[in-house]
Amino acid sequence: MAAAATHANGVGEAEREIQKTYWTEHSADLTLESMMLDSKASDLDKEERPEVLSVLPPYEGKSVVELGAGIGRFTGELAQKAGQVLALDFIESVIKKNEKINGHYKNVKFMCADVTSPELNISQGSADLIFSNWLLMYLSDKEV
Repeated sequence: MAAAATHANGVGEAEREIQKTYWTEHSADLTLESMMLDSKASDLDKEERPEVLSVLPPYEGKSVVELGAGIGRFTGELAQKAGQVLALDFIESVIKKNEKINGHYKNVKFMCADVTSPELNISQGSADLIFSNWLLMYLSDKEV
């Protein structure tokens, strides 16, 4: 029996494709509710977002990489204080929606990329803070 194909990071290509297919199919009209898979996401966001941001180390004027940026739930908040933000998501339509929402911030760059890819090219030492929220649950232990 042949082993399932895996990425260099050890995760099956089939699992990554399932995730990518799901988010591609459900991203046509992505909202906070559909992104968080919760019909009351707006209420949760009002409480959770300030709490999450309050526990970050100081990042004023610093370089921030946002992994799994989605439609930009945190991107704009980060951009208001950071010197620069690199927002990454692996679904093109999602990162484009983020750019549509937060593109007016001149200190934000948007990139469609799989954060687990060995081809992801972020220079060592180029980020002062790496931020992610709700991404780890989609990654395997090896990827984390």
